[in-house]
Amino acid sequence: MIFLLLVVVLSIFGTEQTPINRVLWAGGNLEPGDILFVDVYDGWCFYGYWDHLAIYVGEQSCGGYHSPAVVEATYNGGVCLTPLWLFLERDEPADISVKRLRASSLSEGAIPQVVEYALAQVGKPFDFIFPAHKIGDRSLHCVELVWRAYKVAGVELDSNGGLLLYPDEIYYSSQLMPI
Repeated sequence: MIFLLLVVVLSIFGTEQTPINRVLWAGGNLEPGDILFVDVYDGWCFYGYWDHLAIYVGEQSCGGYHSPAVVEATYNGGVCLTPLWLFLERDEPADISVKRLRASSLSEGAIPQVVEYALAQVGKPFDFIFPAHKIGDRSLHCVELVWRAYKVAGVELDSNGGLLLYPDEIYYSSQLMPI
């Protein structure tokens, strides 16, 4: 409980939001494996600042055409491949922050493993248990999807190492840097 309070207080002073149109404009700057953090509910809720996460997976075939895309887990679609433009348009005017794995945390082939894992999860159902947990992977919550994708590649993104996962714990991981 104290950790959660500390995360909330730190989030007040340490979040870096990017207007959605800047993320869209900067789409050329996104790299596969980048994590998009979204504040859908315009501010704080009981578990922190960030409400939703997605992994940028680069150009993918979406609906018969190639488009920059993210893999995300949504309550109404499960784990899905979403064109970046649709992801950004759907959540407008939400605040978005993008973080990338630090070069010092990067091992050979880590990002291709992250992307491969994320794409392999498409079609799995959404995990309605929140906070997300590290037990089982038959269904996935958005924060669990991101955590597991990096864990498979040998990178621990959970900043407190507990059994439960909150978006802010990933956001404050020392393995990530803002872009």
